[in-house]
Amino acid sequence: MEKSELSSHFDVIIVGAGWSGLLACKYCLSEGLKTLVLESRDSIGGIWAYSNDQTLGGVMKSTETMSSRCITEISDFPMPITYPDFPSHQQILAYLKLYCANFHLEEHIRLGCNVIKVKKIGTMWEITCEDGSAYLANSVVVCSGVHRYPNDVSRHQRFSQYTGKILHSAAIKEISADYAGKTVIIWGGGESASDIALEASRVAVRVYWCIPNGQWFAPKVVGGWPPFPSSRRKVADHISSRLRLILSPTHRYSPFISQYFEYTFGVNGHGQEAWRTEAPYSRSFLNKSRNVLSRLKSGHVIPKRDLHHCEGDTVFFTDGSCAKAEFIITCSGYRASFPFFEEPTILAADPRTWYKHIFYNDDPTLALVGFARPVFGSIPGISELQSRYISLVLAGKRYLPPPNQRARIIDKDVAFWNHHFRYTSLRLGGLVDHFRYCDELATLIGCRPRLWKLLFSSPRKWWKAISSPWNGCQFWLNDESQHERVFQTLDSYRDNQMSEVYIFLLLAPALPLIGLYSYVRILLKEHLFHKNTRPAHPRNTGWRSAKHAPNVVRPAKANPAGARVAETRPIGPVV
Repeated sequence: MEKSELSSHFDVIIVGAGWSGLLACKYCLSEGLKTLVLESRDSIGGIWAYSNDQTLGGVMKSTETMSSRCITEISDFPMPITYPDFPSHQQILAYLKLYCANFHLEEHIRLGCNVIKVKKIGTMWEITCEDGSAYLANSVVVCSGVHRYPNDVSRHQRFSQYTGKILHSAAIKEISADYAGKTVIIWGGGESASDIALEASRVAVRVYWCIPNGQWFAPKVVGGWPPFPSSRRKVADHISSRLRLILSPTHRYSPFISQYFEYTFGVNGHGQEAWRTEAPYSRSFLNKSRNVLSRLKSGHVIPKRDLHHCEGDTVFFTDGSCAKAEFIITCSGYRASFPFFEEPTILAADPRTWYKHIFYNDDPTLALVGFARPVFGSIPGISELQSRYISLVLAGKRYLPPPNQRARIIDKDVAFWNHHFRYTSLRLGGLVDHFRYCDELATLIGCRPRLWKLLFSSPRKWWKAISSPWNGCQFWLNDESQHERVFQTLDSYRDNQMSEVYIFLLLAPALPLIGLYSYVRILLKEHLFHKNTRPAHPRNTGWRSAKHAPNVVRPAKANPAGARVAETRPIGPVV
C-alpha cells in the first residue's frame, strides 16, 4: 500500500497486529470497511512474536499455549493437523502468518508504526504515529493487548528493603546460567509464574514460590476417564461439549469436574495447603501449567503463601520462615493502559465498564478487542466473536442500544461479573466465563447455534454438535453452506469423545445431587461461616475514568505475641 493511500481516510483503524488485531482486520474487511492496522513492532503476532526486549511482555523461549488448539484456533482457519494439542509460540506465529496470507491481510497492515496519539476531532478520529504519519478514521478499534504494560510491584513495602535483584516476569525470556546455584523467589500464581518456577527449578539450587491469594490448578491433559480407559489423548479442555455444559455448567461451579480434580490432585487441584483458596472451581483464574507441581514433590520448589518483608537479601515469609535469595521474580501480571489517548477521551482500563467488554459507552465509534479474559478457555476464541460483532456494528448491520440503555446494561453486567468472580483478585478486571460470554456475543451477532432446529433437520449432526469439544466453528452452524467444513473440524477433535459422553450420561442422575452439594457448601461458607467473598469492584465504581480505578493497600497487622503476620486480605497489588 502506498504512503499516499495510507494517509487517506479510513472507515476503521486498528491499533495492534496481534491475534486480536488480525481478527478485527479480517472481519472488518469482510464487511466492506476500508481498514488499516497500525503495529509498532516489525512483525505481526503481538506477544507470540518472540522478542529479547525485556521491557516488552511476551513469550519465553519455551512457551507453548495453555489452551488447546481446539478451543484456540480461528473458526474458519483450523490449525495444521500436524500441530500438537498445545502448539509452541513459533508454531502460533507461523499460523498467524498463514492466516494473514490466506485472507490477504498484509496489504492492510503497516509495521513499525508506533501510535503515539489518538484524538477525536469532531466526528473523526485522528491517529498520529511516532514517525510523523497521521491518519483519519470514522472508528478506532484498540487491540493493543493485555500483556503489554507490566504491573510493577517492586516498590511495594514488602520488597522495599530487598537488596538482591528483583525482576518482573516480562523480563524473563529464559532461565540462564546466571541462576545456577542461586535461590530464587517467585511471587504470583499465574501461568507465567508456573513456567518460570519450572525452568528455574532445573537450574537454581532452590525455588520458593509464593501465591498470596491461593490458586486453582487444572491439568492440560488428564490420564484417563474410568471406567472407559483409552490410550488416545485426553485433553482437559476438550471436556467442554455443550452436553457437558448442560450437565455440569462452568457457571454453576462445574459439579463433578471440580470434585474429580480435588479427589485426583488434592485441594484446589494441587494439594498444597499453602496455596489453598476459598474460591470455588471456575470462579477464579485457573492455572493450567501444572507440570511444575512435580518439582514440589522432589523438593526443588517450596510452596509458600506470601512474602511478608525483606531485610537485605533475606526474605521473610508469612509462615514465620525465612530464606536468603539472590533473585525475586514478581509475576504480578500486566495492566491495561492506553497512553496514546488524549483528553477529552478518558478510557477506563477496566473492561467491565465497556459495553459487553467491547464498546466505550461514551463513544461507540471506539471499540476494544482482546481484553476479556476467560478463567478457562482462550482469549483468541473470545476475540473472534468480539471482532465479528464489532464489524457488524461498524458496518451498520447491528445497532447498539441508546446510551442510557447501554449504561444500564453496563451496570447490570458489572454487578453480575462482580458477583460471579467475588472470590477472586481485585486486579483482574476483565474475567468472564468463556462459554457464557461467547454465547452472549453470539446472540448479539445472530450466530448462536439453533440446536433445536438442527435436531429436527438432522439428529446425527445435532448429536455431533452437542457432544464435540467447544470449537469456534460451531458459530457457523446456522449457515448450512458451512456445514461440511464445520463437521470436518468437529470430527478432528472427537477421537476420545465418546468415553467422556458415556461418563456424563451415566452420571446424569447423580449430577443434580452433586450440584446441590456444591451450592449448599458454598452457601454455608458465605453465610454461616462468614467467609470473605468481597466483590472484585464495588458496583458502578470508577467506570467513567481510569482515575477512579481502585488501588487496594492493606497494611500488615501485629498479633498479640508481637509476631508480624500478613492480613488475610493480601496487601498491595493482588495477583
